[in-house]
Amino acid sequence: MFRLVGVLHLPPLPGAPNYLGHSISAIADAAAEDAQVLVGAGFTDVMIQDASDNPQPTLIGPATVAAMSVIGAAVRRATDVSLGVVAGHNDGPSAVAIAHAIDAQFIRVKVLTGISVGPTGWIEGCSSEVAHMKRLLGSGVEVWADAHEATSRAVTGDVRWAAAEALSFGGADKIIVTRDSGVNDAISDIAAVKALLDDNVDVLIGGRVTATTLGDAVRGSDGAILGSAIKDGPDHDARISPAAVERLADAFRTARDAAAGATRG
Repeated sequence: MFRLVGVLHLPPLPGAPNYLGHSISAIADAAAEDAQVLVGAGFTDVMIQDASDNPQPTLIGPATVAAMSVIGAAVRRATDVSLGVVAGHNDGPSAVAIAHAIDAQFIRVKVLTGISVGPTGWIEGCSSEVAHMKRLLGSGVEVWADAHEATSRAVTGDVRWAAAEALSFGGADKIIVTRDSGVNDAISDIAAVKALLDDNVDVLIGGRVTATTLGDAVRGSDGAILGSAIKDGPDHDARISPAAVERLADAFRTARDAAAGATRG
């Protein structure tokens, strides 16, 4: 099944330098409403992310964990699809804790294994901390790990090595690949990863997908994660755009039906 994942880019939250004091209950209500728009359009998954905290830390603090838990719980009550969490730039353990508290099904971790360079400096893999948190909580949450992502640069630059290590060493369940240069380059990387890995491992495109390129994503990957493409603007308080969501949902249905027709043929 192709996963169409819609990301709720939350406005600045408590603990962030640019938090403006907005009510967490109001943010939670808005997130729940936006999640319902995504589910109503046919998105298979929803993910919450503290994407507007600026500067975004590698690890988040207690105030942000608490806020994301309240917001995530509201989204969980409003929807019945698979729910995911991404916290900070690379706070896998906090994402596990939030996901466990709100009954989410997966987390996204940008640097599960290896080491990358990002705006915050060196970013080290957190697979051990993620595994310990899962064990502590008795959590079965899935770990979706980036083999290449757009907000940092892996020291090795070898997407196949990164994917293999995320699975074998880091215990990842799914792999994510994103390329700033576009969907076609991401699909090329995904083909290389799939040639190396077990066919049963899903590899998703982590961003930069538009309505124009969604058909290519359906044919060349196991899913697409959409964030900025479904918002009504670039501002921190931008909401989900129903018009953009419908365009992408229509493109998804068209590509899915075409793929099913080709399979039957």
